[in-house]
Amino acid sequence: MLNKEFPEFAHTLIGRRLVISVPGSTTNLGPGFDAIGLALNVYSRFSFFFTEGDRLVIDAKGSCAGDLSDKKNNLLLSVLLNSLQQEENDLKGLHITIETDIPLARGLGSSSTAVLSALWAAEILKGRVPDRMRVLAQAAQIEGHPDNVAASLLGGLVVCAPSIHGSKAVVRQLAWPEKWKTIVVVPPYKLSTEAARAALPKKVPLKDATANVQRAALFVAAVASKDEEALRESLIDNLHEPYRSSLVPDLNKLKALVRGTSGLGCVLSGAGSSVLIIAHQRDHTDMMGELKSWCSRQEEGYRVLDLDVDTKGLRADYESFN
Repeated sequence: MLNKEFPEFAHTLIGRRLVISVPGSTTNLGPGFDAIGLALNVYSRFSFFFTEGDRLVIDAKGSCAGDLSDKKNNLLLSVLLNSLQQEENDLKGLHITIETDIPLARGLGSSSTAVLSALWAAEILKGRVPDRMRVLAQAAQIEGHPDNVAASLLGGLVVCAPSIHGSKAVVRQLAWPEKWKTIVVVPPYKLSTEAARAALPKKVPLKDATANVQRAALFVAAVASKDEEALRESLIDNLHEPYRSSLVPDLNKLKALVRGTSGLGCVLSGAGSSVLIIAHQRDHTDMMGELKSWCSRQEEGYRVLDLDVDTKGLRADYESFN
């Protein structure tokens, strides 16, 4: 029996737990700055349920959970409370569990998974059926750009932009070629979004902006036609990677390594510090060997993640409990 002090919306979770699974993502993919995202099969899993407790509790589990159980400056909690227009003390008995295998502050969309899960849970607690496009518009406003949240919410490869009509985002999905494998090198150091954004200039030369428009268009065409040569040509950026390379010294080293192999390309994952390598299936084993060997020669803490593209996006379900 629920405590009478619980808010009315707590009754939507009587005897059951809301479980939300959200994939991580990689964005930009070279020239597609703030416009292109790709969902990857590394996940954050969030559960929400009410107990007879007298306070709100957050538990964190998983290989990358870190200090996410700390309610102070917790992004998920902040977004949830703001969306519900409640204070923490209004949510007595709410128990939130966070399980994540997405490395934090490494350019793999960990913050986007938190924002999306909080907005989705808030819709449920308000008694609404969540609408993906409404949640996407809210998440894009919070994040400041739609690429990470669109990929994690919808799955697959997304091309997106803010709408010229209001605050919604316009998103289109493309099928990622199954034989193009995605590998991520995760360094031991973090890179905050704030630091990565601060490294960017306020103005760029017209020739650099033009080059990125050309390469981003070529990237979309390469994916649509599964054209390897076009993909190799497209993964060149002039808007963010040159300015962030000093913050991620491994980027240019890994680019040089991939150029010396049959890899299809190497780009910064999001704002970094992780680096994304794309390889054809036929060269996948060799590329994994090269990257693991490279990591073994670095300082301790480097990891290679052999990932697939997630095509489902955010998934939510209920689990019963006594």
